[in-house]
Amino acid sequence: MQRITGRERDEVLGKRVVDILPFLREPGNEGCFSAVIEGKEWTAQNHPYGPSETGVFESHYSPLLDEENKICGGIAVITDITARKQAEVAAHKAYRQLAFHVESSPLAVVEWDSDFRVSRWSASAERLFGWKAEDVIGKHVNEWRFVFTDDVDAVALVTNRQREGVEIQGVQRNRNYTRDGSILFCEWYNSVLHDDRGKLVSVLSLVLDVTAQQSAEEERAAALVRERDARRHAEEADRLKDEFLATLSHELRTPLTSILGWASMIRNGEVEGSGVGRAVETIERNARSQARLIDDLLDVSRIITGNLRLDLHPLNLAPIVDSALDALRPTADVKGIRLQTHFEPRECLIRGDQNRLRQVIWNLLSNAIKFTQRGGSVNVELTCVESARLTIRDTGEGISAEFLPYVFDRFRQAEASISRKQGGLGLGLAVVRHLVELHGGTVSAESEGLGKGSVFIVDLPLAEERRDPARAEERRREVERRRSRSGVVRLDGLHILLVEDDDDSRKLLGTMLKRYGARVTSTKSAREALSVFDGELPDVMISDIGMPDEDGYELIRKIRARPPEKGGRIPAIALTGYASKKDRERALTAGYHQHIAKPIEQADLIAAIAALVRQDSHDFS
Repeated sequence: MQRITGRERDEVLGKRVVDILPFLREPGNEGCFSAVIEGKEWTAQNHPYGPSETGVFESHYSPLLDEENKICGGIAVITDITARKQAEVAAHKAYRQLAFHVESSPLAVVEWDSDFRVSRWSASAERLFGWKAEDVIGKHVNEWRFVFTDDVDAVALVTNRQREGVEIQGVQRNRNYTRDGSILFCEWYNSVLHDDRGKLVSVLSLVLDVTAQQSAEEERAAALVRERDARRHAEEADRLKDEFLATLSHELRTPLTSILGWASMIRNGEVEGSGVGRAVETIERNARSQARLIDDLLDVSRIITGNLRLDLHPLNLAPIVDSALDALRPTADVKGIRLQTHFEPRECLIRGDQNRLRQVIWNLLSNAIKFTQRGGSVNVELTCVESARLTIRDTGEGISAEFLPYVFDRFRQAEASISRKQGGLGLGLAVVRHLVELHGGTVSAESEGLGKGSVFIVDLPLAEERRDPARAEERRREVERRRSRSGVVRLDGLHILLVEDDDDSRKLLGTMLKRYGARVTSTKSAREALSVFDGELPDVMISDIGMPDEDGYELIRKIRARPPEKGGRIPAIALTGYASKKDRERALTAGYHQHIAKPIEQADLIAAIAALVRQDSHDFS
């Protein structure tokens, strides 16, 4: 206070504060004293404590309490905020200058918020397009007739790239309507702002009217070019569609031929002895092949609709690679292909979705094995330096220079004729690219040409280990304990209610469950299932979702409405062909404890039931 006011301590001690600082007598300022005496806090700015008129101070007044907790005075804490206020004034001045230049620019200035709604519409924009700021502020670009109809998709593509951070700066050329309905040719110079987490904040667009630069002759030429390009793209899309449908038909019918053929021969008793095992193995292998095709189609559908999501956790990438190698090693051994691995180091921590990363690695490895000739080799290398880099190098057929740029495109295959040597729908690598990019990584392909092998490289960002290092040994022992556990899961004595409208599926599932000791009550409708609860209550219910009359959602809602003693809290599993994340969330919200997608492995189903029963003894009672 001596420094701020210029008054010495001895000058002021014992004097009334209003005599020392007369400004406190002025109307509005005297309230600080009455507030303090009443036990309240008071804050004020711009009190002129110093001798200088330019000083700015912030004052905080508080009651002073004696030993009996009674108010005996007050305390004022004075902060010199002159420098801060000067900085704020300078920043505000700079902002006003910048805003003036922006608003006075001959280019139209349009700013969009994170939802692509107009947040700024300059006077130049009003003059160019005719709408006033109050007409468009807060509107999305699709909410008024602004973008020329033929350019809507192109604008949507650009905004999507801006939202995803693919395009930070760019020039977009498209046509726009004015308020009176005329069409302008415009160049949009876009600048995209993201926050520290990569989330879109805003897009600033400077718009230049280039209509006058377009002559009639250039417009006619452009129209011819657009027509020719549109026809070419339509023909290419039509060709790719026909090729894909033909390939899909082939890839679905081929395994069906083996499945139906061997099943028919077994039923007719035409396969005996060791041939039965080979026939069953063939049926199982082809059924798995069909399941993979369906999974790829569903994944592509989710990619196109933007519904593919990840369940991210910190994890070690090396065991996932090992798991994929172990699964595909028998296939490689049959072809005499050497699988060589090099991991450095053995622990490579990333943040990812374990199941989706296993899908990425499995697709790349199975492709490498499929396209490598008998006696060749596939080398798998995992390094962990600036990123987790997985390199899969094969000595197989290689990729032509013409096809290499399209290797990750959907529905594109190097061989498009019916005489192609390899199967597949051309979806696997497209799914790989999308999954890797969702993890924040990149995937690339290299090849020196046909017959010279290929290299696929996946780079994923590293994640720091967040677990307690002191518990590393404990975690290791727990993993070993789980691995050492043996024995077959049994369901002896368990009463299971099975609800499935498809006869074949109901008989198959019932047979599976009975083989493991369960007592099964099979029903084919929600009505039949509900009638079971009027007698002996089952221990577990397994229900399909898609059923006629009443579906599985309505069934579980009615069961959950029953009191506990009438089965209202029965452990329940939704076993269904509706396999998306939304379907899973809907099933769990409706009242099921687990959601399992068809087709399912027998061991997985039994393990899921056993786990649910164990959980029931702790959680559901």
